Amino acid sequence: MTIGIAATGPWAGAGVLAGLRAVEAVGRGAIKGFVSLAVLTESQELLRAETQDGGTKGLFADQPPERILSAPYAALISSGPNRPTPLSQFVAAAPGVGLVTGHRFPHMVAKDGNPLNANVLASMGSGLSAQTAIDDVIAANPELDAGFVALSTKGEIGWGNMPSVLRRFDHGAATRNCEETGAVVTALHNAIYPHRAIALVASEVALDEMRLRDTTIRTITVSSGVELSLGERPEIHVDKASHATRILHPQAQVLAKETSVGMGDRVKVVQVGEILGWLGHEPFMVIRNGSIFTLDGQTEVELPVHTRQVSTQHS
Repeated sequence: MTIGIAATGPWAGAGVLAGLRAVEAVGRGAIKGFVSLAVLTESQELLRAETQDGGTKGLFADQPPERILSAPYAALISSGPNRPTPLSQFVAAAPGVGLVTGHRFPHMVAKDGNPLNANVLASMGSGLSAQTAIDDVIAANPELDAGFVALSTKGEIGWGNMPSVLRRFDHGAATRNCEETGAVVTALHNAIYPHRAIALVASEVALDEMRLRDTTIRTITVSSGVELSLGERPEIHVDKASHATRILHPQAQVLAKETSVGMGDRVKVVQVGEILGWLGHEPFMVIRNGSIFTLDGQTEVELPVHTRQVSTQHS
C-alpha cells in the first residue's frame, strides 16, 4: 500500500518526482494520496515537501522549487490519502549521512524502541553501507512489516524487505543506473498494479528524467550524399558548423546497393575531434551506393544531440 523511490545523482529530485508521476499515470491502487519527499542539496541542506492527498499534484502549488529538483539526493514515499502526522516520519534524513524511505511501515517501532528507518539511518551514520544497515535492521526485526530503500551521501543505494513483505504476491522492486552520470534509482512497492511493472516504470522514468535534465539539446544537420564508413560503433562526425561530414556504421561494408538502415543506439556525435554528445533521435535512412539518399523521407534533416552540461551538481 505504498511506494518508495530513492535516487542519487544529478537532478535526483526531479527524477523521483517524475517516477512517481509515471506510476500515478499508469498504475492503480495505493497511489495519488499522501507524499512525503526529502532531498539533500549539494551543500547538504535538507529540504522537505509533503501532502496528505493528491499525490504529486498536491505537493506544490506551482512548479517544484529548483533547489528540490536539482538536489543530488532524493527520496519519497507515497500511498493513499491521510496518513498519521508528521509525514516526515516516513522518510528519515540526516545531512552528511543520507535518506531512508521504503514501503509498508518503515516508521514502525523496532525492538529497541526506535523507528526502523531511523535505525537504518543511524547505522549509516556510524559508517555502515546503506545495504548493510538495512540488512542488519531486517535481521534484528524479522517479524515486522516493512521494506526499505536507503541512500547515502557517498552515492550508495541499498534496499530490502522484511520476510512478511516477501510473502506478499504484490510486491515489486527495481534498481537502474546510468553509466554516464553515475546516477542510481531504486523503487519498491506493494499493492499498486500491475505490480510486476510498477517499480520498473518508476525507476526507468526517474533515471530518464535525470539524464535529460543533465543535458542540453544541440542540433546537427545531416544531408543526403554523406558516405557511410566502416566503424565498430556508430558515430556521426560534424564540422564546426555542425554539418555531418562522415558517418561511421558497423554495417557499412555489407549494405546493399539500395537499402534501409538505422543509425543504431547510443550514436556518438564528434565535432572536429571532440565528443559533442549523443544522438537524440534515430532517423530512418535509405542508403544508395554507400551514401545517404534520404533521412525520414527528406534529403536534409536537423537532428537533436544530447550534450552533458558542465554543472556543479553531484557527479
